[in-house]
Amino acid sequence: MKLVEFTYTKQDGSVSKRAVIELVTPNKFMEGLDVTQLDEVTFAEFSQKMSSLKKTQHEQTMQLLADFDLKHNYRRFKPEAMTDVQVEYV
Repeated sequence: MKLVEFTYTKQDGSVSKRAVIELVTPNKFMEGLDVTQLDEVTFAEFSQKMSSLKKTQHEQTMQLLADFDLKHNYRRFKPEAMTDVQVEYV
């Protein structure tokens, strides 16, 4: 996991120190799995398995967030408002 610590300055001028496990990075590209080469049957099988996997992961993630009282702590930060950035892989 990528832990990013930084000082954040909001538009109103308020400043706070933050520590964030990065889930999404700023990006100008659409990214994903290219499934163009899969035929319909294989794509249907893949889609079903991927959907099931994602559902299970989501349920487990939501339980973990609840266990650590982080269910309402998802935030978005503008990179241009971040200073003193330190990155660590944990």
